[in-house]
Amino acid sequence: MARVPQITDHQARTVETSENRITIRETLDGLGIYNPARRNIVLVLFLMLWLTGWAFGEYFALSQILRGGNVFGSLFLLVWASFWTLGGLFAARVLLWNLFGSERLFITEGMLVHSSGFGPFRRKRIHPLAEVGDFRLNLKGDPAANAIPLRSIEYRAGGSARSFGVGMTREEAEASLAAIRRALPFDAPGDEAGSEVHSEARNED
Repeated sequence: MARVPQITDHQARTVETSENRITIRETLDGLGIYNPARRNIVLVLFLMLWLTGWAFGEYFALSQILRGGNVFGSLFLLVWASFWTLGGLFAARVLLWNLFGSERLFITEGMLVHSSGFGPFRRKRIHPLAEVGDFRLNLKGDPAANAIPLRSIEYRAGGSARSFGVGMTREEAEASLAAIRRALPFDAPGDEAGSEVHSEARNED
C-alpha cells in the first residue's frame, strides 16, 4: 500500500484566504492542501430528521417481511425496502460528508496524492508528477453556492481527467491553483489554457 507523503514544517508557508477555511501549506518538501467539507447546517438538520423517520420505516418493513404472511405483500415490501435502504445509505453518506468529510492534495516526493472521504472511508489516487498536468480552474458561478458542491480545479493524471476542490470559493480555488503551479517542478501541459481560464475568471469579477 502506497504511503501518503508527509509535509514537514521546515520553512513552511501557510497561504491564507478571507474565510481561512482551507489550509494551504508550502514547504521545502512540497505542497499540502486540506479542504474540509463546507457544512450546510440546514441540510444536516434535515437529514438527521429524515434519517430518524427512515430508521422507523426500515424497522417496520423488515419486521413485516420477517413475520411472513401474504406473499404478494411481502414481495412488495421487499422491493420497497431495497430502494428505501439505498436511499437511507445515500442520505447517510451525504450527512457524514457534511460533518466529517475532507479533501487532501499533496505534491511531494515526486508524487501527487489526492484523497477524499471521511474517517476510514477515503478514496485515494496517487500519480507520479510526470503523469500530471493541465491544471485549470473550472468555475461556474460561485462553486460554494451550488446546491450540489462542485470541484473547482480540473487536471489530468494518468491520461484521465481529474478534479479537486469540492465547494471551494473562487478565491480558495485561485489560491490553491497558484500554490499547485508553484509546487510543480515543470510547466504543466496545457498551462497556458489554464491561465486563460484563470484570467477569464478574474475578468468576470
